[in-house]
Amino acid sequence: MKKNFSRGITTLAILGCGLLLSTERASASVSGALDLDGGSVTVSATSLVWSGFAIVNGISTLTYDGGTLVPSGTDVTLKNLPGSLPIPINFFMTFAGIPSLDFTLEMAGPGSTNTDCSATGLFTHGGQCSAFAGVPIVLSQAANGTLVALGVSGIVSDGTTPISTWTGEFSETITSLGTIISPTPLQIQQFFGGPTTPNGNTISSTYSGTFVAQITSNTPEPSSLSMMLMGGGLVLVALRRRRKHPPTI
Repeated sequence: MKKNFSRGITTLAILGCGLLLSTERASASVSGALDLDGGSVTVSATSLVWSGFAIVNGISTLTYDGGTLVPSGTDVTLKNLPGSLPIPINFFMTFAGIPSLDFTLEMAGPGSTNTDCSATGLFTHGGQCSAFAGVPIVLSQAANGTLVALGVSGIVSDGTTPISTWTGEFSETITSLGTIISPTPLQIQQFFGGPTTPNGNTISSTYSGTFVAQITSNTPEPSSLSMMLMGGGLVLVALRRRRKHPPTI
């Protein structure tokens, strides 16, 4: 799902929290913002399966190898995410023509601790819920459906030092679910059998994502990565660009 999950798995606009990163700079390390668009993903109660590839958007400012800009239109492929995330996932994002650029996924989520996706449950838990306990995907009510978001973070390297950390989000707004127009978070949760009985249902949709990489002299511990995603809720909210594409069921 996009920006999308895709919001476009809500776009990494999850950025109300501080990045907690060193401001130390080195010209040969990865730094800047990455915006992806145009991919598709199939979401089930237990996994995310990416289809095809996404494309680097023209507003991206991500540089590597001493300041080389990642070209707009570059194809990016993603590794699938099973329900039990095998961390770390090396080369989680692979860039066509740039074999040295390694985005390693260290953490997905966190999801919401709230699994009551009813209107009352959303109201009492900051407007967010997850379909199942422990699932990193966050659901929230949008004007025309349900916003589905997945926060991600880790380390990124172009083969030089210092290492950079990155954080971001995939998201998308689900505007229809079969015959249901503008489905609510509760209807999305029930579609997947939540909160107690996962089923085999899937939703396929386009997605987008926004990510920020910042140079740090030391590789962050997992606890530091977790803190980067806690705080004001989902991390790149200020950067999230919401696109509305109906999903294909």
